[in-house]
Amino acid sequence: MSGIDLINVVKRFGALTVIDGVNLEIAEGEFVVFVGPSGCGKSTLLRMIAGLEEISDGELRIAGSRMNETPPAKRNIAMVFQSYALYPHMNVERNLGFALETARLPATEIRERVVKAAKFLKIDHLLERRPAQLSGGQQQRVAIGRALVRQQKLFLFDEPLSNLDADLRMEMRVEIARIHREVKATTVYVTHDQMEAMTLADRIVVLKDGDIAQVGTPMELYERPANRFVASFIGSPRMNFLPGLLAREGEESVLSLSGRRHHLVAYDYAGDVTLGIRPEDLMLGGGDATLEAEVLLVEPLGGESLVHLNVGDGRSIVVKAQGKPDIRPGATTLVGWKHERAHVFDKEDRALLPGRA
Repeated sequence: MSGIDLINVVKRFGALTVIDGVNLEIAEGEFVVFVGPSGCGKSTLLRMIAGLEEISDGELRIAGSRMNETPPAKRNIAMVFQSYALYPHMNVERNLGFALETARLPATEIRERVVKAAKFLKIDHLLERRPAQLSGGQQQRVAIGRALVRQQKLFLFDEPLSNLDADLRMEMRVEIARIHREVKATTVYVTHDQMEAMTLADRIVVLKDGDIAQVGTPMELYERPANRFVASFIGSPRMNFLPGLLAREGEESVLSLSGRRHHLVAYDYAGDVTLGIRPEDLMLGGGDATLEAEVLLVEPLGGESLVHLNVGDGRSIVVKAQGKPDIRPGATTLVGWKHERAHVFDKEDRALLPGRA
């Protein structure tokens, strides 16, 4: 077993609470990604799992055993940091095997594990090189390989790709996904990049101000965000938000938005709301509901374009359209959407579901 249980976990630095009563279960073999804005507590939570930060209150269990007082070296965890932390005076082979040397494993076993990991990561031709002779991507592979050779069942990654350029990040995402698929280790991964989270995770944990805003699969968070914060954090470009007023009229609800009334299925809620619509769910020209808009800017991106629109009162929205629409800045157009693709949030920013407040 290598599952993780966080039970009412709290972290305080003096009077400042940075993790506020987190409860989370991570199953054996699962790939879980912590995401959230800077300062939300995601790296602190990871470091508490690793034993690099003390737990102020609550309990951490790994494979069913309490770990609060267990030192990091005895938690059977392999960790990959944002900084590769390679030994500059050692070649790749020594960097990969150094932890095994300190554990006093036989030299033949160390060599066997190192060569196996190097081949797995396609760096076996680099064993004699030193870190200064490696590219950023190669150094990252060595850092991952150093974790692999320890043959642990729990891997922790703390923003491991943030120092790489976009192409290398994409390449390493594929590599990390392959490693997880083949090694089957329980993996907790911290990133600020929602693209990494969406492509790697079995489940995503969205953190805000030291607490969990929502936990779910990537598509659950994308399709059914529990609140406006999650809706704005997951998805690129970010979700569009427009203020409105929701009222109940008989067997349906009516949403007043930018001077227009839109008839919706019934909600057990009335009052100020926010309508959220993803750029890819907006359509130029029509839909179940429409607004009149002025074109501000068209950004061609190759196979698609981002169309920036003013829908009145200085409010702007973004439409992700296929190809390059034949419209110009200053033109007036209709923008529409299907009701089932829209999200409604109450004045507390909680997602509303039809028939439920």
